[in-house]
Amino acid sequence: TDAAGELVTSESGVALPGSVVRVYYDGDEKDTETFLIGTREQAINDGKLEVYSPNSPLGASLLNAKVGEERTYTVPSGKSVKVTLISAEPYHSS
Repeated sequence: TDAAGELVTSESGVALPGSVVRVYYDGDEKDTETFLIGTREQAINDGKLEVYSPNSPLGASLLNAKVGEERTYTVPSGKSVKVTLISAEPYHSS
């Protein structure tokens, strides 16, 4: 764990709390997003990355996903969205 007590992952290719992940949505490889699966504190400290909590629908759906794996999560409107993991790397604050 780091100084804030957060779990720090050292495993590449698997989406875990503390990972910077790149995904695409609904099978559209051009519709990509890169974000940190982490906490608000990490977001405040970084300021450059979008942060999704591991407890959010998107964050929770990606936990333990491996590169290339497709998961589904439900958005607030009730629609199911498919998300595919492109990459997952340990987060390093700058």
